Amino acid sequence: MLITSKELSGYQLPDFIVPGAAKSGTTTLYKLLQQHPKIYFPDGKKEPFYFSFGGLAPSYTDKDFVSKIVWRTDEYLNLYKDAPDTAYLGDASTSYLYLANQSISNMKLLYGDTLSKLKVFIMLRNPIFRAYSHYTYLVRNGFEKLSFEEAIDPKTIASRKNERWGFDYIAYGMYYQQVKAFRDAFPNCTIYLTEDLKDPQALCNDIFSQLGIESVNVSKDIKANPSGIPKSQTLVNLLRKNRMLKSVVGIFPDKYKASLLNRRDKVMEKLLDKEEMNPETRLALRDIFRSDIEKLTLLINRDLSHWLK
Repeated sequence: MLITSKELSGYQLPDFIVPGAAKSGTTTLYKLLQQHPKIYFPDGKKEPFYFSFGGLAPSYTDKDFVSKIVWRTDEYLNLYKDAPDTAYLGDASTSYLYLANQSISNMKLLYGDTLSKLKVFIMLRNPIFRAYSHYTYLVRNGFEKLSFEEAIDPKTIASRKNERWGFDYIAYGMYYQQVKAFRDAFPNCTIYLTEDLKDPQALCNDIFSQLGIESVNVSKDIKANPSGIPKSQTLVNLLRKNRMLKSVVGIFPDKYKASLLNRRDKVMEKLLDKEEMNPETRLALRDIFRSDIEKLTLLINRDLSHWLK
């Protein structure tokens, strides 16, 4: 079901988006922003991924993965139907940066003349460590069975990237063209680095100011989506997939639900080993990403030399 901006009477659309990058602190930022009483994210749907598809069925072969994507336009619009009129609506879908051109194209279709009012907050992480974190995250969730070196081989990526987008470890970190596309399309596009989360209050205050809402104190004690190699896959799966736990958490209001999930992730982190990346692999990735990082440095006017050390 395709809907254009002319048919949107009575529907609400997000006021801001956090399009990625994946494993760069977007979930932490989402949980920080959730604490503001005037900010609204759809319950249980941090990442609907809608604009990467815009009403067209995804072609990924992993059916379970596809089932989690909100690709139907009416379903996406219904995520915001209960939002208060005074709230500032958000969408934090990491696929939007990775699939920048098609996501922006679908935003233009739905927002029409109001697109320029949409605010964009992009979070970026050193792409070398982002790739490894994404890898260990998929290992944690039981989706990745290969070694990191096998997983980032171009032939392996090409053979698997149509299953689900998480396997495209390298392209996810080629930020320059992705960020440029958003900067060109949106006058209100701000770039942050994962390092900026060291002062979460200052980061949030900047976003609150751009949204035109008063600042509130945010809890700095956030643990979100920890990556690592499971010491016990059974225990990690128990925390991730336990239906009873999910049903109990689901009965609580959003602010308590966030606190319970934060505690779950803290427990999960203790069940994960933080294995270091092979130094030779890190150097190889540095060479792969070097040119893109150098162009990004000029684009966003921030010193990224520490990413290449």
